[in-house]
Amino acid sequence: MKKTLTASFILLILFFTGCREIYNIPDETKNVKLLVVEGLLNSNGSTTIKLSRTVNPADTTKIKSELNAVVKVEGENNSSFTLTGNSKGEYVYPSLPLIDNVKYRLRIKTKEGKEYLSDFVPVQKSPSIDSVNWKRKETGLETGIQIYVNTHDAQNQTRYYRWEYDETWEFHSTYASSFEYKNDTVVQRTDPLAIYICWTSESSNRILVSSSEKLNQDIISLAPLTIIPFSSIKMSVRYSILVKQYALTKEGYEYWNLMRKNTEQVGTLFDPQPSSLFSNIRCLTTPDEQVIGFVSAGTISEKRIFISNAEVVPWTYKQICAVEDTIAKKDITTKFANGYYIPTQAIYDMRGNIVAYLAGEAVCVDCRLRGTNIKPLFW
Repeated sequence: MKKTLTASFILLILFFTGCREIYNIPDETKNVKLLVVEGLLNSNGSTTIKLSRTVNPADTTKIKSELNAVVKVEGENNSSFTLTGNSKGEYVYPSLPLIDNVKYRLRIKTKEGKEYLSDFVPVQKSPSIDSVNWKRKETGLETGIQIYVNTHDAQNQTRYYRWEYDETWEFHSTYASSFEYKNDTVVQRTDPLAIYICWTSESSNRILVSSSEKLNQDIISLAPLTIIPFSSIKMSVRYSILVKQYALTKEGYEYWNLMRKNTEQVGTLFDPQPSSLFSNIRCLTTPDEQVIGFVSAGTISEKRIFISNAEVVPWTYKQICAVEDTIAKKDITTKFANGYYIPTQAIYDMRGNIVAYLAGEAVCVDCRLRGTNIKPLFW
């Protein structure tokens, strides 16, 4: 069997850009615990560096955080900034005062005493994103709403770009509920919308890069980000995407592009063997130890757009749910106590007395089982 990266291993490889040092992918059958470094030395916002270890594919723990390390950002001008760690293996600095013409590196010392150091990297400024737009795509293997990003650098200095994005969408339950089971009885629900309207978010999990190197002008036009399949829940009510743009060095672009090819190839026994990766981080304590990650420094450009369901009609999303059941009053404890069913409406007799309730499966009534009912601040 070929030496390919497992899916769980690839999820750990969200790396950086900078100078390069060849890294040969280890045999997946080995029980290696390589240090994985993720993040960006951000000069226009909070910096978060995530440290973790690779795990054996047979290990049920997919991500093993590296805790209690000492993480510092060092400048060629002898400046130094110590990041604060948390229980997730994240090391944070609220606002690094990086200087444009100064190069910076990352120094890591683990609780076991091992020390790691990256190369010095320049501060790369990302141009503003010109626009994020979309169009309906009805031909080809993928059909739906295709979302694009457009950007340019009037100074023709950037040339290499990478993007990430965060998606958020509002969705509604199939059945609205005006009642709830509480203290062994069914009572009027105070706020029916509390379990009817919810939001869910996802972050990009693909590597998105592009280059204008072969063009006369530094312009990226209609670079595809993602496609939302027809009838997806994402467009059932209202959708938002926040696009984040990073400027890359040429070496950084080559690294990310290679990573993109490798991750797209993994999955079958007939794929070409993944190429060697590059890292600009080395272990000072054990020089032969390989490290996964690229350190880069710079700014992040962002742009958010919203798309409503009315803009993409016809668009039909339907959750697969059973028809509501009728529950007699005498059976409410049996049916509602375990939480599998939730009462939605009351059924009355000729005299206006409740004799039964309509009820739906909880997952079709309570949207909180698939998201959160806390409205995002930007919504």
